Amino acid sequence: MADSQKQDAKEEMILKIEKQIAAALWVQSIAQIIEAVLVLKLYLLKEESEGETKVALGVWTQTIGQIIETIGVTKQIGELDREILKEAQRISIIGDILQSAGAAIEVLGGKQILVEDDGFIP
Repeated sequence: MADSQKQDAKEEMILKIEKQIAAALWVQSIAQIIEAVLVLKLYLLKEESEGETKVALGVWTQTIGQIIETIGVTKQIGELDREILKEAQRISIIGDILQSAGAAIEVLGGKQILVEDDGFIP
């Protein structure tokens, strides 16, 4: 196989894997949305505490971040325009930041629930 054919095959494989990653992120986003909706339902049914409020806020922040990251990753696939690619990468990073912030908020709420000794920590 010639070098250019090897390179083409490699680039095809990279594109295929990038598409699979994006598909996996969409599945993860859907699951995250389901979790956030269920946490909200549970929160609304219970006598909410400050810790539970933080957990619900953290889960929703992570969900928004997951969706934003997924959109950014999807926009990157096969993109040749460097400016559009950079913007899609920025979008992905913003999503990661929101997920991290949401996880931190959820941890604070979980710790508070643990101290209160009452509540469900997803």
